[in-house]
Formats: sequence, structure tokens, C-alpha cells
Amino acid sequence: MSLGREDMLRELELLPVWRARLPAPANLSSVTIAQPASVVEAEVATEAITPVVEPVVQVVSEPLEIETPIAQPLQTPPEVLPELEADSPAVAAEPLVQTPWLLYCPQASDTQSQQLLQNIMRALQLPLEQVSLYQQDLQLTQVNTRFCVLFGLEQANQFLATEYAHLAAVRGQILTYGDMMVVITHHPQAMLDNPLLKREVWHDLCLLLAKNTDVAT
Repeated sequence: MSLGREDMLRELELLPVWRARLPAPANLSSVTIAQPASVVEAEVATEAITPVVEPVVQVVSEPLEIETPIAQPLQTPPEVLPELEADSPAVAAEPLVQTPWLLYCPQASDTQSQQLLQNIMRALQLPLEQVSLYQQDLQLTQVNTRFCVLFGLEQANQFLATEYAHLAAVRGQILTYGDMMVVITHHPQAMLDNPLLKREVWHDLCLLLAKNTDVAT
């Protein structure tokens, strides 16, 4: 069964369709070209078909403000944190050097300087386990030794945190720092430049060797 125009409008819930009421031809004072009823009905039907539909999406004139929650820092339960005693002593770092003898000579990486240092160690005639040859930067607080030989004035000032201006003022004697006896002598590079300085270096070493003999006896 075919649906007519009114049936279609009824299905779309657009009835009733209002029809234009045409005036009687006898009352016309002038010649008027009347539009067919079908055209008028089509216009009325068009107005009826266009319903006013409320917008589904509400237009927001101002942007929505989304509150971002502020992240709270994680709190460790009190029982997880270890309790520190106010009077507990700090743990002291273990000294890097703990042999009876220390030969401290940084900035001597060339082959000739290394060979000269090896000759000095053999000339001391000390057990190898009692001697440490250290060639990295070191501080006085990092060693626990009895006899210390510092090669070079600049290196000695860095090790002792001192400001000695001239090597001649401090070499040829034993300096005491607590229980440690120290001699400051020439750097291997200076001995290579002036071989006569080797005699002075050996003299400085003999000062400590004599003290080492006294301790042994």
C-alpha cells in the first residue's frame, strides 16, 4: 500500500497541515492570478516540515576549567626510615695508603721518570710489601704511614696543604706530622735535567733510612 503526502507527514509527526483558505472569486475587484492550491500547500508543508529542533550540544561561551590535581609527595611511613642518633660518630674513611713507607710522586708518567723511581725503590732495599709508590693526587689525611718521601716542592705543598716557597728551605731535614716523618726532595724530572741532584735525593732518603733502623732496633 502506497503512502500519500498526508500519510507521510503524519508518520513524521508534522500534521496537521494547514491549508491556505482561498477567497471567493466574486469578491475580487481586480484580476488576480491565483496560485494553484497545490503550490500553496507545498509552501505550507515546507514550513511545517522544518521543525525547530533544540540543539543537542550546548554551546559554552567560556572555556571549561579543568582542575588538575596537585600531586602530593610520597610520604615514607615513619617506621621505614632508620632513626639516626644525634650523638653517633661519623664513620671515618679508610686511608688509601697504609704501608710503612710511602713514595709520593705525581706528574711523573714518562718512561725515564718511571725507571728512575724504580731504581730508587731498589736502592732502599726494603721489602716490597712495606713500600707504596703513589702517583695520583693524594692528601695527608688519606694516608696512614710512618715514613713519607715527597718528590717535588709543588707536589709536597699539595699533599701537606702548605705554601713552601723554596725547596732549599725544607729539604735535607725530617719534617714531623703526628707520627709520620716526612722528607721533601727533588722531583724525578729535575734529576733528569740535572743528574747532580741525585746525590741530594739519596741524602734525603738516608735520613729516613736511619730512622727506620732506629725503629727496627
